[in-house]
Amino acid sequence: MCGRFTLASDIDEFLRQYDIEVPDPLKKPRRYNLSPSQPVVGLVADPHLRLEVMEWGYLPAWAKPGAGMHTVINARIESIAEKKPYFRGAFHSARCAILADGFYEWKKIRGGKQPYRITLKDGGVFAFAGLWSHVNTGDGSERATCAIITVEPNELMADIHNRMPAILTPADLSVWLDPKARERDLYAAVEPYPSDLLRAYPVGTAMNSAAHDAPDCIAPIIDDEA
Repeated sequence: MCGRFTLASDIDEFLRQYDIEVPDPLKKPRRYNLSPSQPVVGLVADPHLRLEVMEWGYLPAWAKPGAGMHTVINARIESIAEKKPYFRGAFHSARCAILADGFYEWKKIRGGKQPYRITLKDGGVFAFAGLWSHVNTGDGSERATCAIITVEPNELMADIHNRMPAILTPADLSVWLDPKARERDLYAAVEPYPSDLLRAYPVGTAMNSAAHDAPDCIAPIIDDEA
C-alpha cells in the first residue's frame, strides 16, 4: 500500500506544461509527511483539466451521510479490474492524478521496519494515478475525496514492499485523465513505473509519526542510495 507521501517541491513548474494557473497558497506546498485524511492536491478533468484539493481517503459518490462507510486510501488495480462496486463508477468517470514528489514505504528488517523514501531519480514533481469523488456530507455541502491506485512492485520496490503506487508518466497522465480513454489504455497507463527512473533511500523514523511534518522527514540517514 501507499500510506504516506511528500509534496515538498514547488508545483507551478510541473503544472505549467498543462497551462494551469496555480493559486499562490498552493505553489509551495512544503509537505514532508502527508498522511491519510489530510488534504492533497490533484488534477481532475471535468471536463477541462483543473486543480482540486481533496481529502485523502476515498468514499464512493453514492455513499450516504452517516452510513458509517470506511474511507479507503488505496485502490488496488486488481480490485478495479474485478469491477468492484466501490470503485467501478470512479474508474469510468472520476479519475484523478495526485501530485507528489516522493512516497514512503517500510522495509522489514531484523528488529523492526526501516522507512524508505522513493523519488524520481532526477527529482521533481510527479503524479499518482487516483480515483476521486464528491461526497454529500449531509449538511448541504460536499467534500472531495480520493484514493491512490496501487500496482505490483517493480524490481526496485520488490526489495522494500510488495506493492507500489501507480506513478504516471506525462503521456500516461494524459491518457488517465482522458474521459474518452479506452479501458485497455487505462490499464496500460498504470503499469509499474520503471525501476531505473526511481531512487530509494532510508530515512529516519521520526516520520513514523503522522503528526511530524518537517524537513528532517526526507533527510537520508546515509549518503549512499539504497
